[in-house]
Amino acid sequence: MIVFSVLAVFIAYIVGSIPSGYLVARLVKGVDIRELGDHATGATNVYREIGVGAGIATAIGDIAKGAVAILLAEALQVPDVVLIFVALAAVSGHNWPVFLHFQGGAGLATSLGALMAALPRESLILFVPYAVLGATVGRRIGQGPVGALLLIPFMVLSWWLGEPLALIILPVVLGMLIGGYKYWHQITEALRR
Repeated sequence: MIVFSVLAVFIAYIVGSIPSGYLVARLVKGVDIRELGDHATGATNVYREIGVGAGIATAIGDIAKGAVAILLAEALQVPDVVLIFVALAAVSGHNWPVFLHFQGGAGLATSLGALMAALPRESLILFVPYAVLGATVGRRIGQGPVGALLLIPFMVLSWWLGEPLALIILPVVLGMLIGGYKYWHQITEALRR
């Protein structure tokens, strides 16, 4: 079981490192997305700099990375607690991809994919509120803060539906990684000014 757990975490990082936004920007416009906008490879930067279709394609790719990592780990029948490390590895791979010298995105879409695969019932129930908030409030404050608004409902719903403890805390663990990364980025940007 330990071998499968380590293998699942390693593969999750490699899958997370697949640079969806970089590849989409290269294919669509022949540009390095890391040289445009906020220099991130995530769907938001690709959307702003390349266009709607490219942004959607990147979001789908980034969501798929998180989902594939979790589904593979589940196929390997790793313990529930290992799914936390698998999700963290996939998001870390997206944020700090080995294929792009550790310069990636912020991890929101990859986290969403991991949560959708690990907690599909909760994801379906919270999809409409997230979509509504994202389309309204998210346009002003960003998708990250909107996702953070759903962390507590995600945890409560997971607890109410009887999920294992590891899966109940998974949204908060991912939220801390994304939030920490985003705040670190904002702090360093503020210090440069």
